[in-house]
Amino acid sequence: MKNKRFPTVAVILLAVGVFWLLSDLGVLVIDIPWWPIILIIVAIGWIFNSITKK
Repeated sequence: MKNKRFPTVAVILLAVGVFWLLSDLGVLVIDIPWWPIILIIVAIGWIFNSITKK
């Protein structure tokens, strides 16, 4: 049997892309100047979590 896992990373990337597109189109106004720092922290958390699970 295949391990069926929810594609969390894909869903998050899709959501970020949709928010980015809506922001560029002027439909949604998101003014968070420190969003790259949030993405870096989330990525470090994922990496740390995957290392500690092994």
